[in-house]
Amino acid sequence: GEPRPVTGEDSGEWVPILAMECRGMEPYAFHPLGNEFAAESEGGTVFAEGVDLSEGDWADYDEENDISVSVTEFEAKFISL
Repeated sequence: GEPRPVTGEDSGEWVPILAMECRGMEPYAFHPLGNEFAAESEGGTVFAEGVDLSEGDWADYDEENDISVSVTEFEAKFISL
């Protein structure tokens, strides 16, 4: 499918977040290295920097809306289209 934002409703589901044209190459692993991602709280606060998924988890706190924000157990896989 087409890349799209991941929402809370996607918990536990695979969601396409990236599309690549590889032309003869076959990727086999994806390793987040640092600040490739952004997160948005349910209150609408965007965390555009510091969302580091290199360890598979990230958490912060949305002080404006008094709610925690997290990404846990991040995993990646490749699917050929």
